[in-house]
Amino acid sequence: MPTPRGGLAAAGVGNRIHALGGTSDGVTNAHEIYDAVANRWSSANPLPTARDHLAAVAFRGQIWVLGGRESFIGTQFANVEVYDPATDSWRVAPPLPSARGGLAAAALPDRILVFGGEAPLRIFSATEMYEAVTNRWISKTPMPTPRHGIGAAVVDGRIIIPGGGRQPGLAATHVNEAYVP
Repeated sequence: MPTPRGGLAAAGVGNRIHALGGTSDGVTNAHEIYDAVANRWSSANPLPTARDHLAAVAFRGQIWVLGGRESFIGTQFANVEVYDPATDSWRVAPPLPSARGGLAAAALPDRILVFGGEAPLRIFSATEMYEAVTNRWISKTPMPTPRHGIGAAVVDGRIIIPGGGRQPGLAATHVNEAYVP
């Protein structure tokens, strides 16, 4: 990857993986694409909002970038920005109901779900769903255990949300919960 960084998000469309945002000496709006067939990286139109600890999913052939932060005690973002690989362009989608970093996201064929996250001195249990048909976010049943720094994966129709931290800052837990849409 050309730009060294941590706290980034990644999502794949076709045979390409999009590496988005993150931090090194500060937050970045870097957007680089790895082509798995050609085995090479290239730069793409940068994120409109530089941020780290964001989430990203592939949804209907586009990359959705959700939330994130400028720093642990700095600005937390509710921004949702959508990248169209066909046009190398970004558009704005409805913002998340709550600004936060360290959240997880998962995409189903007709909706996107986001889970948990962190803002200064606050850990979220929130589960929120973007409904494509109405173009809006809806609150769903919260996670039983508030956490940040989590991931999410769709497995057999369920969304598995493992690990994360239950306190602000660097923290870890063995918690593993499933969301059934």
